[in-house]
Amino acid sequence: MKRPDPQSGFSIIDMIVGLSILAVAIVGIMIVQQNYIQMSSNVELGLRAISLGNSVMNTIRMHAYDENASSPWSSTIGANTDAGESALADYDDIDDYAGATWDFSSDGYLGYSVTTRVFYIDIATSWVDSVGPTTSFKRIIVRVDHSDMESPVVFSSLVAGI
Repeated sequence: MKRPDPQSGFSIIDMIVGLSILAVAIVGIMIVQQNYIQMSSNVELGLRAISLGNSVMNTIRMHAYDENASSPWSSTIGANTDAGESALADYDDIDDYAGATWDFSSDGYLGYSVTTRVFYIDIATSWVDSVGPTTSFKRIIVRVDHSDMESPVVFSSLVAGI
C-alpha cells in the first residue's frame, strides 16, 4: 500500500487564487442581482403609473362631452365654469377635468400624482395645440408622475362632440 505524499494537496497560493476568483464571482453576482432588483422596481412603477393613468382617462371619457347636450358647446373650459355649477359641483362633463391635479397616495398609489388638461382643438389646424375657440373636438391629456420614474407617463385622447 502506498503512503500519501505529505507534499500533495493545495498550496497557500492555490487557496488565495481560488478564493480571489470566488470573491470576484460573488461581487459580480451581487451587482447583477442589484441591477435586476432596480429594473424590476422601475417596471413595477411604470405598470402602476399606466394602470392609474388609464383609470383616470377612462373616468374622464365616461362623462358627457359638454354641459350642453348639443352644439353650441360651452365657451370656457375648466371645473365649475359651466352655467349653473357651484364650487362644490361634481365633475359632470369632460372639460371639468381641465387643470385638475390629484395625489393618489391615500388610494394605494404612494407618491403618484396625476394632472389633466382638456382643451378644444381644430383638427384642420393642429391636433396637439389648443386653438382657443369652441370646436367639436377636445383633447384630453393625463400625465402621471412619480419621483422615482425617469419620465412621466402621458396619455392623450381626442373626443368629438356629436
